[in-house]
Amino acid sequence: MMQSVSKQYREIQQALQEKDQLHRMDGIQLDVLNTVTEFLLPFKTASEEMEGDTYPTIQLVVLWFFKLKKHCEPQYGDPEYMVYIRAQATQLLNEKMSISVTHKLGTFLCPRFKSLKMFKAEERNAVYDQARRLVREFDSAPLTPPASVREPEPMPPVAEAERVKRKRDEFSEWEDDSEDVAERDEVQRYIEGQFFWDGEDILSFWQSQSIAFPVLAKVSKMILCIPATSASSERTFSSAGRVLESRRNRLNPGTVDAILFLHSERKNAK
Repeated sequence: MMQSVSKQYREIQQALQEKDQLHRMDGIQLDVLNTVTEFLLPFKTASEEMEGDTYPTIQLVVLWFFKLKKHCEPQYGDPEYMVYIRAQATQLLNEKMSISVTHKLGTFLCPRFKSLKMFKAEERNAVYDQARRLVREFDSAPLTPPASVREPEPMPPVAEAERVKRKRDEFSEWEDDSEDVAERDEVQRYIEGQFFWDGEDILSFWQSQSIAFPVLAKVSKMILCIPATSASSERTFSSAGRVLESRRNRLNPGTVDAILFLHSERKNAK
């Protein structure tokens, strides 16, 4: 709205003057309006990008948080009103954008930002450790049916079981730590690797890396499917409220789903 008023300031001023209502613009200065509008534009861009519902957005939260935080830093020569606005924007930014480990993992899964240079070493290592834990959990997930539907495996003879255990324990001091190796093979190789990514489709990137990083690719799907905001789902509920109104309250669920699907596809096609 402010941007629209700023662009049409002269036209609005002339229209009000013709109607003898110019007093309605008292206290509105064009230079102040332009300065504040320009300051707020990055916030508008960030909101629009993080509200997207046709592409992953969780990885954008950390990037926009630090970009906006830098944008709010005091500038030399700022007028008094801008000093106040920047301070208030910084406070709201810290209150509304709470950065969690999930947001950090989303950024880590972007090849260009996997070094997490915006964080201190301690925070970076905490994110890497969390990625390793997720890799370990996915890697250890059972690939066989539950025990309730599996045929019981025959127990080995006691003598054979003891021999296997003895063979395993006798040389344990020289065994590799298989978990550490698995983690290093996935997470550390990704951290140290060099990748080409055009910055657009992060899901296609991880699909192409599913052979080199099979477990980390699964982790990426789990993390990147989380939306950054609830705006998309709220828009869907709002659309559903307009479909299921008082005069159309007996539509079956399948019809409602079809209408909402067509509405979404028509909007995305524009």
